[in-house]
Amino acid sequence: MVVGGKKGVKSVIALTATFACFLFFFFPLLLHGFSPIVAAVITSTIVLSLTVWLICGPTRQAVAAGIASFGGVLSAGIAAEVFGRMAHLSGYNVPNIEALLFISQNSKIDVGELLFAGILFASLGAVLDIAMDVSAATAEIRSQSAEVSAQSLFKSGMRVGQDVMGTMAATLILAVFGGSLGTWVLDYVYDLPFLQLLNSNSLDIVIMQGLSGGIGVILTVPIAAGFSAVLLSRHRQQQADEPEQAKASQA
Repeated sequence: MVVGGKKGVKSVIALTATFACFLFFFFPLLLHGFSPIVAAVITSTIVLSLTVWLICGPTRQAVAAGIASFGGVLSAGIAAEVFGRMAHLSGYNVPNIEALLFISQNSKIDVGELLFAGILFASLGAVLDIAMDVSAATAEIRSQSAEVSAQSLFKSGMRVGQDVMGTMAATLILAVFGGSLGTWVLDYVYDLPFLQLLNSNSLDIVIMQGLSGGIGVILTVPIAAGFSAVLLSRHRQQQADEPEQAKASQA
């Protein structure tokens, strides 16, 4: 907090609010019979809105980052659904499925959709990070040069996003790999054939998580750059029009 200042405090508050959203909102929705995917989308929207508002305040940068983050998460969810259908994956391929099925017998939880809801949450952090990077860089360029055009802002945002995109995708893949390290070790120790590995549900799930998250990160960049350029340019135009309107009213 000493290093981060006010934004460090706000980041801690955002982290606490995120945990509270899962504990007091997402899990109760599941127990009341809501679709895990729908509940995940609603919870992600709330988390995104709270985090962006706490960090950026009610600014155009916050609006651009929020829209881009939501678009990236939605893209990751659609990509996961498409890949899951192509690979014939279902939510019943996840670990601890026996215990989950036992719980579902005495509750309204739809176990089959938990896998895809988890992918939405897994991509949320990376997507929000790159959306904030692009929108913040674009806003900084705009603050340093009031005459910069929307097209130049978009190109600058794309260049920043492309530089961050590679490391962010690598971070996402490494996080997925680290989360399933035990499975990889078992497969390596037993020296399973390559074709068997490709057809295993555990490996397919890891690939689906990595690919869908990467697609979400990639598509977040143009969304963030585009909305940042448009919103900040409109703000510049409004600021330029205000003195002219004031002069006209005085005349």
